[in-house]
Amino acid sequence: MTDPTKIRVVIIDDEEGSRRTLFNLLRDYCPEVEVVDMADGAPSGLLSIKKHQPELIFLDVRMPAGDEGFQLLDSLQDLQEKPAVVFTTSFDEYAIRAIKGAALDYLLKPINILELQKAVNRFRRRSAEDAADEQNGQQPTDNATASKIGLPSLEGITFVDISEVIRCEADGNCTIFHLKAGKRMMVTKTLKYYDELLSEHDFYRVHGSHLVNMRHIHKYLKEGTVLMSDGSHVYVSARKKKAFVDTLQEQQYKI
Repeated sequence: MTDPTKIRVVIIDDEEGSRRTLFNLLRDYCPEVEVVDMADGAPSGLLSIKKHQPELIFLDVRMPAGDEGFQLLDSLQDLQEKPAVVFTTSFDEYAIRAIKGAALDYLLKPINILELQKAVNRFRRRSAEDAADEQNGQQPTDNATASKIGLPSLEGITFVDISEVIRCEADGNCTIFHLKAGKRMMVTKTLKYYDELLSEHDFYRVHGSHLVNMRHIHKYLKEGTVLMSDGSHVYVSARKKKAFVDTLQEQQYKI
């Protein structure tokens, strides 16, 4: 019989060793979690989810059918009660796709204990926020990752709130993320890549080398630059100026 005070978890991974390792890590280092089942692929995983109704699943991306994990994620959209998803994989190239698919987190194998605990804590915080929203009569968000982005580096993947990103600057085939509190991160992806990813989150490509968060614009200056919340000035190209100003006015940003 499951403990109603614990977070119900299902592990889905085609490798028995990986399933067992994750089970042991959760048992030993995440006492607030109870693993109610384990499955070896998307079909059996979907059956397990329907049967046990977990609150959280740990899902491998690469299984026998290639990116089978994402196929299962698509199948979850038909469920009335969808569990939160943490992807586990040895391949970091899936990070951005995981974020766009509204995964709660993304853990690289071999799984780091601290990163695992952070993922579980992130789920607990999101659950508490959703409960508070319901109590206040607000519609809870589907997933906390709608407001996060994963930035890959040599050490792994850092998840940051999109609201923390002030602007993105091209540096060859890399992108520099300028964050609040003066923080900077360089990512080995092009600005075009992040332009496509962040356009739906109020980011605007004002210049070939700059993507700005519209919510961090402090002022639009008549000479054709924007003053950002961190005090930086970003040039708006002549070709984009009219459309950019129209967008500012339409969305009632401060100009």
